[in-house]
Amino acid sequence: MFGGAAYAVFGFQHGFEEQVGWYVTLLPGAILAAGISDIVTKTTPSAGSVTFWGLLVCFNLVWYFGISFVAIKAYRYVAKVSTRS
Repeated sequence: MFGGAAYAVFGFQHGFEEQVGWYVTLLPGAILAAGISDIVTKTTPSAGSVTFWGLLVCFNLVWYFGISFVAIKAYRYVAKVSTRS
């Protein structure tokens, strides 16, 4: 899911406003990654981009893991409840 989201944001040509919309919608961890990366860049300027991309990947993997986890739990609950009847 993360790879597909990254491809949708960076792989297609969008207008500026549309790209920002897709970026924030599909990669919500970018907001936190940008804030933390900005703090790191002020202290160590050469580590800014590495920090941003590392945090972007980590936060979004956690985000998509959480979505998948909730979807699987909901599916199992619905399947369990529907077989009881």
